[in-house]
Amino acid sequence: MMVRVKPFKAYRYNEAKAGELFRLVTPPYDIIKGDKIDELQSLSDYSMAWIIKNKSEESDTPSSNQYTRAKDHFNKWISEGILTPDEKDSFYVYGQDFEVEGKKLFRFGFIGLIELEEFATNAPGAGGFSGVLQHEETLPKDIVDRLSLCRSCMANFGQIFVIYPDHKQQVDAILEKHMDSNPVGDIVDDAGIQHRLWIIDNEDDLKEIVRLMDDKYVIIADGHHRYKTALALSKERPELETAKYRMLTFVNISNLGLVVLPTHRLIQNLEDFSKDRLLEDIYKYFEVTSFDSSNSMFELMNKNFQEGKHSFGLYMDDDKFYALTLTDLSIMDTLLPDKSAELRGLDVAILHALMLDKMLGIDKKKLEQGTMKGGGYVVYIKGIGDAVEESIKSVRTGAQAVFFMNPTRVDEVEAVSKNFECMPQKSTFFQPKVWTGFTINKLE
Repeated sequence: MMVRVKPFKAYRYNEAKAGELFRLVTPPYDIIKGDKIDELQSLSDYSMAWIIKNKSEESDTPSSNQYTRAKDHFNKWISEGILTPDEKDSFYVYGQDFEVEGKKLFRFGFIGLIELEEFATNAPGAGGFSGVLQHEETLPKDIVDRLSLCRSCMANFGQIFVIYPDHKQQVDAILEKHMDSNPVGDIVDDAGIQHRLWIIDNEDDLKEIVRLMDDKYVIIADGHHRYKTALALSKERPELETAKYRMLTFVNISNLGLVVLPTHRLIQNLEDFSKDRLLEDIYKYFEVTSFDSSNSMFELMNKNFQEGKHSFGLYMDDDKFYALTLTDLSIMDTLLPDKSAELRGLDVAILHALMLDKMLGIDKKKLEQGTMKGGGYVVYIKGIGDAVEESIKSVRTGAQAVFFMNPTRVDEVEAVSKNFECMPQKSTFFQPKVWTGFTINKLE
């Protein structure tokens, strides 16, 4: 088991014919919803949104539908020279300049192909290990949609974002050398994030990247469903060599721009929810400090986070913001006896096992009804923008409580993945998202 990467000839937009790149590339498919689809499609007839989010229509049939329309767009764009393949096999450096809480950051990695393999479930007998690891449970979600698109178009449009260990930053050194040249793609999105793309087609550098990645492992940071879709397609088409590979964005775990933000949990729809009973249970395991403002609560949560303590926030529409600090981690030995110490020590594992399951009765089955957009008992709220204010407003208008989280640390992601364990769903939120359309991998 090893990580086999290889360069490829990406199809890329020809801006001379397609227009400005910022009108063409898009956020990943799973965050394009509702009006955002129309907004992106209105920017250009060649927007990637016409392919990755083609809308279903009432008149659709098995032989004429959103996936066949996506295929028609794709083929037409290639025949018209809107999308053209690069002449040489290449890796592509992908960099993003962004800001988090006033701090300017730069995250970069490379886009290439990986030879698909099943998720690693245990370490090999000797030495280090390599392969593909998943780091969190996925919400039950039908992969039929992405598989239907991939079958129809036979191409990878969206990225899968993976992280890998390269603490000596040997691969990064090669990537940095190529960032001295002019980018072949450069846009600023509507959130102010700058995305740039550079080409590596120097044969020596390509070979060196392949060699350096050979003994690594990769952890899927974002795109578990897309990886499972690629595995499914490769099994459907065993005769097709190109289907054994998938386009990924690889980022070094040691990259200074690698940021994980928290995902908060909004609680709703519980039949016998009681604020008093929840607080009573919390007092058994946590030191509780109440504040009149969310700012003070987050300040204490952050202080505790810096000190390595397990700290959470809670709001229940009683005009108080509670900072909860776990007093004794040993309760997790009882709640998750079959899990590693690394997993038992995760804030998100404590929240799910102790508060959601033990105190509120939201077990795995109830959790599976949760989504990012509502419904079920838990709504996952990404800790960005006005998420905190919106979740507080939700509690004031009908939801029952919101638990605020500190982020999961990158080294915690690495430690749990190396134990071949999965964190609870939505444990991490890597910011910013990796965009779609800068490179396309055509399979046939």
